[in-house]
Amino acid sequence: MNLEAKIHIKLHWDGRRICRAELQPRPLVRATELVRGKPAGQAAVVIPMLFSICGKAQGAAAAVALAFAQGGEPAHAAKWERLVLAEALQELLWRFLLDLPKAMGGQGNAALLASLRKSLAQAAAGQDEATWQTFAVQAETALSQAILAMPVADWRKLTDLEQLSEWLHRADTETASNLLELWNGAGRWGDGGAVLMPAASRERILNEVLPGLESDENFAQRPHWQGRVMETGSPARLQTHPVLVQLLRQEGVSILVRFLARLFEIVELLDWLREPATKPHWVQGAALGQGIGLAWVQTARGLLLHRAELDGQGDVVDYRIVAPTEWNFHPAGACVKALTGKPATSADEARRGAELLVQALDPCVAYTIEVEHA
Repeated sequence: MNLEAKIHIKLHWDGRRICRAELQPRPLVRATELVRGKPAGQAAVVIPMLFSICGKAQGAAAAVALAFAQGGEPAHAAKWERLVLAEALQELLWRFLLDLPKAMGGQGNAALLASLRKSLAQAAAGQDEATWQTFAVQAETALSQAILAMPVADWRKLTDLEQLSEWLHRADTETASNLLELWNGAGRWGDGGAVLMPAASRERILNEVLPGLESDENFAQRPHWQGRVMETGSPARLQTHPVLVQLLRQEGVSILVRFLARLFEIVELLDWLREPATKPHWVQGAALGQGIGLAWVQTARGLLLHRAELDGQGDVVDYRIVAPTEWNFHPAGACVKALTGKPATSADEARRGAELLVQALDPCVAYTIEVEHA
């Protein structure tokens, strides 16, 4: 069974603009079908193996949801938090070392990315402070030299658009060059009225998201926050950053905003990796009643939900997963809204615009884009 089938985007182009965009979400296999009847411990092992991307976040969510369903507290919470943070850092660096360069016609730095992935694997396997600090140092060095062309400490001082513009025009890296192209116009669109997800506090998750998850049988494929389609991920988490506040006021949730939010968040993740919080805040959960547990975990792409229900013997009777991709690639969500009405003088231009927007929204699965002359 394939949990990671493709998203299909169809653009209706009339020769001047994309007059309509349609998005067919990936078909989901219900997680319940894969783990029903299995003991909780076995389910916790099986579920993360189903995902080739964000496997550590999926593993953390499964461990937390199933632990609360069993009536206990999740073990090794700090370990899971650090694994999830490190995985998110790697995924965000991936966007700048490989995906964005390719989307902009460049080469990227696959060798550096491979080295970082190897270092993360060693840290995750060793689980000792020395290997974690080694990974953090390597990641910060890659960030400062290959992406920022300046010390990370100096980047933290960047708080307004004038400083951002100066950096874009001065820094001699592929990332700065790509972002400068977005700054100069290629990325100053893409809002379409997107609504950024609010902070996923315990109260909000339980009172504003959980009711939909429990009552709407289509929630996993078409999630909503009290009936509203939300965008999740770095732009939502960093919407109060001073630079992003200014850009959001000017142009909404543009393509540029989405990439810059990731860049600012990479620095935050480095700080958290070096000095983990005593209380996890990216990996959280709650018991919902006898035999029912919920986990909400932040990932590079946004909010991940797991809801587990066990019978009296501790075997799975129901399991639901809501991935970030379903939030950001909702049929009535940010992607469709931003593409609808976008000017395009050719089918190729329409396709290129859609490719750039999809990269900015960052699905965790493959996708296809079709252009049809309206």
